[in-house]
Amino acid sequence: MCYKKLLIKFICKFVSMDLEEFNIYKRISEGEGQQLDFKFAITDSKKIARSMAAFANSDGGVLLIGVKDNGKIVGIKTEEEYYMIEVAALLHCKPPVNYEVLTHTINNKEILEVVIFASPDELVYTLDEHENMTVYIRYKDKNCVASNLYIDVWNAKHNNEIVSIDDVINIKEKLNNFLNKNSFTLKEIQNFLKIDYNECYEILFKLIILGLVDFTYDDEGEKYKFVNY
Repeated sequence: MCYKKLLIKFICKFVSMDLEEFNIYKRISEGEGQQLDFKFAITDSKKIARSMAAFANSDGGVLLIGVKDNGKIVGIKTEEEYYMIEVAALLHCKPPVNYEVLTHTINNKEILEVVIFASPDELVYTLDEHENMTVYIRYKDKNCVASNLYIDVWNAKHNNEIVSIDDVINIKEKLNNFLNKNSFTLKEIQNFLKIDYNECYEILFKLIILGLVDFTYDDEGEKYKFVNY
């Protein structure tokens, strides 16, 4: 047994806490992020489907059900939560999300650890609040709506589409004066270059495929940033 495992066992024994409980508290202490989300309770299977789809469309992740946003463990009604998760994953996600559910008892309170596996070969769609089939992705601690550009780029990369830098080298040079911003919207770059929407869309598409530009998200929605700037 390695030193790290021995140390963890010693710590658990010292604080009268078993390994399972220790691991849950450790995970909670790390806070919500790219691969972790807390849910006090599941009251709407469509809403939880958005979180599951977002994880599946990104790096995978974990939902801890029965944990408040501040990390306090409150517990759940296990049977109801199991049903809502199953409905979310199998009925509201297209294609269905691959997941597993683990049950933990912490201080006599049951919580669910829902492990969502990444979907590397197919984007997962689910209903938004307007009942439209939508792609969600996980960015830091938020579920974000993916644009048509994101979906087109994902499909192009998945199909190994090749783009030549010669197609955008002149545009890239023009954008050098635009790089003082951390991120920008499609509309901002369109106005800067004084081109129409479709042409701007195609330019961004190629820049992202080439790895020169990447997606980012904030309260205003999807934006784009130059890599290494």
